[in-house]
Amino acid sequence: MRVTHLDAEHRYQRLREMALKSAENAVSKENIKFKTITHKALEATRQWPSSSSRRVDWDWIEGYSSFKFRHPKRFELALWDSNTLMALSLGRPTYQGSFLRLDFVEASPRELGERPPAFGQVLVAYNVYARVINASHVRIMHPVNSDVRAYYETFGYTYIDKEDCLVRRV
Repeated sequence: MRVTHLDAEHRYQRLREMALKSAENAVSKENIKFKTITHKALEATRQWPSSSSRRVDWDWIEGYSSFKFRHPKRFELALWDSNTLMALSLGRPTYQGSFLRLDFVEASPRELGERPPAFGQVLVAYNVYARVINASHVRIMHPVNSDVRAYYETFGYTYIDKEDCLVRRV
């Protein structure tokens, strides 16, 4: 790893942690914790592939490792309710920096226990990080189907067919 890559990783790690702390304060629910993705969070996803409710069979352990290496400016989130992983998400700024992409988001399957909805809280964290890095919009990339797209639209996002993404100003 180059020194410049390592420097960017450290610099953006501080920004991620600051954004997560701010998002946690904004949500202010006692048991909800906004953290970076750790080994503990990735281990919790090992149970997910057995779920029939998963829409995409994405391997968080391998996928995170690759994404982390390629994108030091990334945004990552492990959303916890006490000791239960609620959701994971990964995104990154566009190359021009005006948009923050939400590339992957997945909530813990319902079969693994009751959990409160997590997507609104994920968006709070993305909006905070977008402001921190001076991005003007958040893009949700490649919704898996029209039902999921319609759900995202309830949060004020607008679908752009040509780019297969939803967008909203921060």
